[in-house]
Amino acid sequence: MFLSHTSELAEWPRPRSFVAAAKDAVAAAGDAVVDMSAFTARDVSPEQLDREMLAEADIYVLIAGFRYGTPVRGRPEVSYCEQEFEIATASGMPRLVFVLAEDTEGPPALIRDLEHGAKQEAFRKRLPDSGLAITMVSSPGELATKLERALNRVPRSLAEPKLAGRISNIPARMATFTGRDELLAGLRAALCSGQPAVVQALNGMGGVGKTTTAIEYAHRHAEDYDVAWWIPAEDPALVTSHLVDLAKALDLATEKDSPAVVLARLRGALQSRGRWLVVFDNAEDPAALRPLLFAGDGHVIITSRNPDWEDLGAALPVREFTRPESVQLLRTRCDRLTESDADRIADALGDLPLAVNQAARLLATSSLTAEGYLELLVGRIHELMGRHEKGSSYPVSLAAAWTVSFDQLARENPAALNILTLVAWLAPEPVPLTLLTHHQGDAGATARDPLAFADVTAALRSRGMAEVTTTTIQLHRVPAALLRARTRDDVVTEDDPDSTWPVAAVRLLYAGQADDPWVNPPSWPRWHELLPHLLFVCDPHRAWQPAAREVAYLLDRAASYLQTRGDPRAALPLFQRAYALHRDRLGQDDPSTLTSASNLAADLSSLGEYQRARELNEDTLARRRRVLGNDHPNTLDSANNLAVGFSSLGEYQRARELDEDTLTRRRRVLGDDHPDTLSSANNLAVDLSSLGEYQRARELDEDTLTRRRRVLGDDHPNTLTSANNLAVDLSSLGEYQRARELDEDTLTRRRRVLGNDHPDTLTSVNNLAADLSNLGEHPESAS
Repeated sequence: MFLSHTSELAEWPRPRSFVAAAKDAVAAAGDAVVDMSAFTARDVSPEQLDREMLAEADIYVLIAGFRYGTPVRGRPEVSYCEQEFEIATASGMPRLVFVLAEDTEGPPALIRDLEHGAKQEAFRKRLPDSGLAITMVSSPGELATKLERALNRVPRSLAEPKLAGRISNIPARMATFTGRDELLAGLRAALCSGQPAVVQALNGMGGVGKTTTAIEYAHRHAEDYDVAWWIPAEDPALVTSHLVDLAKALDLATEKDSPAVVLARLRGALQSRGRWLVVFDNAEDPAALRPLLFAGDGHVIITSRNPDWEDLGAALPVREFTRPESVQLLRTRCDRLTESDADRIADALGDLPLAVNQAARLLATSSLTAEGYLELLVGRIHELMGRHEKGSSYPVSLAAAWTVSFDQLARENPAALNILTLVAWLAPEPVPLTLLTHHQGDAGATARDPLAFADVTAALRSRGMAEVTTTTIQLHRVPAALLRARTRDDVVTEDDPDSTWPVAAVRLLYAGQADDPWVNPPSWPRWHELLPHLLFVCDPHRAWQPAAREVAYLLDRAASYLQTRGDPRAALPLFQRAYALHRDRLGQDDPSTLTSASNLAADLSSLGEYQRARELNEDTLARRRRVLGNDHPNTLDSANNLAVGFSSLGEYQRARELDEDTLTRRRRVLGDDHPDTLSSANNLAVDLSSLGEYQRARELDEDTLTRRRRVLGDDHPNTLTSANNLAVDLSSLGEYQRARELDEDTLTRRRRVLGNDHPDTLTSVNNLAADLSNLGEHPESAS
């Protein structure tokens, strides 16, 4: 059936228009409909399209509203509706004419449209002259009822287009398809949500399993579809030919038909039928695909790397495997793998489905051990990911697929490839976008230009090559490793042969580091963001040697952050590496080496290794006195640290004597309110308390707390240390209620600033419990 109408009838009235009502009636009568207003003819003119489509139809239906349609090119006095009516009349096909009555409810501007209505009124008045019965209708419901009744009375001259049973070209499913139950259930729910048409985009990067998920869905629900058609959509120019193939499979086209006619006929057939599924696999451009999508009660799935399909349908992101899914696939294919080995392999592959499946195939068909596979992954990832086993459901290897993407990006957007390469040399964790602005090469220049950077991140996001948010960018570990292998020896800046990508990554972090974690707790969130990248780029296996000075410094700063956050155990190997790098490069007496030694000793003390800390502090103090002098601030740092070591070993009198001397020197050199001076005052008060001089300790702690609150703020960790120590003094002097009040306040602040599990927070919990016990209250109330 051919449906002729002007455009406003497809929108009015809402929610059910006259055109929608007509299509419902056609479907109820078991017919297929061609609605010419739904097509944009590209291969032939609209006039030729009218003639070809009308020649294939067996019934012509006209709905004549109040407005005049678009004039025919070359015949401005005739609208397309009139031309279609003329062609249908000349062909002798059955014609049904419905005219909207004067009492039709609607906007006066539409029904009494003087500008666009005069010609239409003339056309309406000529219709009775054709000898046809004219049916007046006033509402969509009335049109649907009368049209369905009329269609059942009209004899058919042509066989109606039909959707023959069980037509499918869906590729074979994976025999070892694993997991994805939640994803498949979500896809089914979205497609069956009751909308007239659902376009479901499965987006995700290459190798994440978009295609295999769509194939699995089609096979699991094969009984729900009479027609299931798979269309490779990488090249939009070829999509039309695949749709023509579908039309031929449905007996809707011959070799003589133009593509435009075939698509119009296919669209009409599918619009009036259900139980069909069309999958557009690996589509990239929503604008190019939009004109080729179908409405109706069937289902459409689009797989794409591009996440921007919101205007066409709900997006359903396809993520990596969950860890249990990865482990299950690995152990199902290779039962000699232990749970632990499968977990390590899955972690190294970032749970990327194609990579996990490839690993499972290789391990199952070779004598390669888990350890051997992991070694290959580190040293020969491009070869490993370049393997493409015969019978694989994926058309090319993972390495080949990403190489094509990298090459295309290099041609079309070299700035984006520059940014992506820089990100690849950082950890496979979210990278703050602000960090990239510190790069001194082309990537940094792009990142510092807001418009250029917006174009770059949009390109990476639309290609599914990186996950981009408003604040971060992240590249999966497998393509990151492939990109690192591709660029390992590249020089970033032509005038600096040492500026390879590993060196550039180190210098990027050095330039973009946060404030000193010792003295600025607000910098901790930034250090938390940077820490995984710092550990990654400073890995001893990376070729960062020209930037060894920066690496040593970054290791020391990262360790300081971990120590201040209450994790001296994790900080220890970083302090040790920083110290070794400085010592080996600069010698034992260099100031940077001595700073690293001092920081390492402090961490050893935090771990209870007091004797090792004391020995290192004694050596460092002796060297600093000789190199820097007795009153240098760094020398006084070492004296302070050695005094702490004495105290930790129970040598309180030696600690007191050294702290008194250090405090005197710091007051003279740095001033009474300098943070380092206040640290010495705090430590001397601890010595006095340990020697039983509680009143003197209290007086010094009160003064130190007052100064620290003024200089550092109420919530600084050092201020809270003084508050904690003063509460201990008060308790030692029997002032339990005042100790309790101060410990409660300190505990509340430490929980907020440091977290519940920080050692200092736990110390406050313990002290408050002791206060409560001293006051005769149950200690558990402190927890």
